[in-house]
Amino acid sequence: MRSIVILALLFTASAAHADATADVKLGEKYLGGDGVKKDEAKAFGLFVKACDAKNGTGCMYAGGMTIAGTGTTADAAKGFALREKACTLNNGPACNDLGTSWSEGKDGAAKIDLAKAKSMYEKACNLKDGLGCYNFGNVYRLGEGVAADLKQALTYFGTSCDLDQPKGCTELGIMYYEGKAVPKNVAKATELLTKSCKLGSTVACKNVELLKKSN
Repeated sequence: MRSIVILALLFTASAAHADATADVKLGEKYLGGDGVKKDEAKAFGLFVKACDAKNGTGCMYAGGMTIAGTGTTADAAKGFALREKACTLNNGPACNDLGTSWSEGKDGAAKIDLAKAKSMYEKACNLKDGLGCYNFGNVYRLGEGVAADLKQALTYFGTSCDLDQPKGCTELGIMYYEGKAVPKNVAKATELLTKSCKLGSTVACKNVELLKKSN
């Protein structure tokens, strides 16, 4: 009997997870995708429903929309709390957003707290969020709350680029071009900037053109 009860509970949890994922996908459509008429209020409701079912992506969307006042009344504190829940549920983008909030003292963060920002960026990066890795690299490049360490910055920009984040590829390319924390290598810099350009960075595209003209 106990095994049957356990199986039933597992089935229920699996079904709830599937429902929450479906709610998130439908919410994304209501934000203006796949030919569905845009309805931000409906999207928000679906994201909240998914968040209540412990879907981190739903919490992430709901948090951002609450902070911006999109589809709901703007409330930075509530939005921040939703992002915290999302991060607790291992949503990398939400952890990165919290890092930015703490870094700049905005969007629900009570003040600037570089130590908390670093912690959030690190968690985001560990969760394979490319933008989180880029921001974590910048913590070390700029020495924000820690001693500046270009080798560490190089490492995390590299991880960010491996995760196809154009900003990470651009910063890594610049470091190779300038020979910072790594031997100067124009060919490698060009390769990295070209990748960033293909990923959509207009800044990288301009730099690639400049490198071509200088060679």
